[in-house]
Amino acid sequence: MQVDILEKAKKILKEPVCDNCLGRQFGQLLSGYDNTQRGKMLRTIVAMSADEEKGKSDLEMRNFSDYKFHNLVEGAAEKKKCSVCDGFFSEIEKYAGKIIKKAGKIDFFTFLIGTRLSHFLSEKEEKLWERVGIDYCEPLKAEINREIGKILEKKLGKKFNPKNPDVSFIIDIENKKALIEINPLFIYGEYQKLVRGIPQTKWPGRKYRTSVEQIIAKPLMAASLGKTHKFHGLGREDIDARCLGWRPFVLEIAKPKKRNIYLKKLAKKIDKRVKVRAIRFSNTNEVVAVKEKKSDKTYRALVVCEEKINKNEIKKLKNLIGEIRQRTPERVLHRRANKTRKRKVKEIKAVKKGKKMFLLTVRCEGGLYVKELISGDSGRTQPSVSSILNKQCRCKELDVINIHV
Repeated sequence: MQVDILEKAKKILKEPVCDNCLGRQFGQLLSGYDNTQRGKMLRTIVAMSADEEKGKSDLEMRNFSDYKFHNLVEGAAEKKKCSVCDGFFSEIEKYAGKIIKKAGKIDFFTFLIGTRLSHFLSEKEEKLWERVGIDYCEPLKAEINREIGKILEKKLGKKFNPKNPDVSFIIDIENKKALIEINPLFIYGEYQKLVRGIPQTKWPGRKYRTSVEQIIAKPLMAASLGKTHKFHGLGREDIDARCLGWRPFVLEIAKPKKRNIYLKKLAKKIDKRVKVRAIRFSNTNEVVAVKEKKSDKTYRALVVCEEKINKNEIKKLKNLIGEIRQRTPERVLHRRANKTRKRKVKEIKAVKKGKKMFLLTVRCEGGLYVKELISGDSGRTQPSVSSILNKQCRCKELDVINIHV
C-alpha cells in the first residue's frame, strides 16, 4: 500500500502541483489532516525518495523549490502555477474577500458555499484522474467549498449549514466572481379572519383590495426588506366566511435583506381585521407539512329556508352524520376538476332561530363544501340539509369556528 501511494504521488509530481491539489488526491486517507498538510507530507516523502535515488529525476523539479538535496541533480527551482487548480488556492483569500464584501449588505446567520468550475479546470481535474486514478481523491469543488467556508466562519462569525442555509454563496471561477443567493425566510403562525369579504391570498385583478396574506405580510415585509411573498395555509375559508378558529400558515418571504426581526412585536402591527398567534421562524419542511396536513373543521352556519321549519324537522338533520358525496360545486368548477368527492360529517347540531332560520354547527372532514351541504347544489351534493328537510335551504352566513390540528 505504501509503495502504491508513493508511486502515485510521484506520478502527480511530474507536473507542477500545489499542496492542496496533491493532498486532495489522498483526501480519504488520514483523518484530522487537511489537504495542504497531506500534500506537504507527500511532497517531502517524494523529495526524500528522489534524493535517495541520486542522479537526475524525471519529477517536475519546480515542485521542490523549497527543498535542498544532498544527492539529486537539481533542475529548475523557480515555482510554477499549479497545473490542476491553475493557482486558485493561492488566491483563495481574494475570493473569500469578494464574498465578505457582498455579505456585508445582508443579514444572515447560516450559509452554504457552492462552486462553478470553469470548463478549463474541470478538464484539468479529469485528466489528472485519468493519469493517476481516483482511489482516495476528493473533488476540487468539495475542497474549495470547505476551505472558503472555514475562512468565512472565522471572519464573519457565521455558521456553515449545508441543509437549511439563510444564504448561498456561489464561486464563479470562470468569470472570477462571487455571487449570492438569498434563500427565503419562512414564518409560521396561526390566524383568525375576523371580517367577511377578504380572500386568503391576493386575488387576480382588482376585485378585492387586500387579502389575509397581504395584511399579515405588510409589517413583516417592511421589517425584512423582502422582495415578494407567498402564503401557504392549511386550507382556506370562503371569501365571505369568517375564520374564528386558528388556521396554521407559513409565510414565505423571498430575498429578505434582514432576518433578525422581532416577530412578536411585528405581529402586533398586523391590521385588526386579522389576528395572528404562535408566530415564529419556520422552514421548507413545515411548508410541506402545513400544505399536506388533513384536519377536521367545525363550521357554524346561519341557514335560511324558503318555508317555515319546526324543531321536529330539524332533528332529522342527525341523518347527515356519515358519508357525504359531493360533485365539484358549480361555483368552483372554473378552477377545480369536476369529480365526486367523499367526505364525512362527524357531528351536527341545529338550533332554531326563527320561523325559517336555524343555526347549524357541523364538524366534518377537511374538504367538505359546507354551503353545498346545506343547499344540495342542484343535487350535486347527496345527502344535504335541503334533501333531508325536503325544503330548499341556503347558507346566509358561514364561520369556521375550529380547525382540529
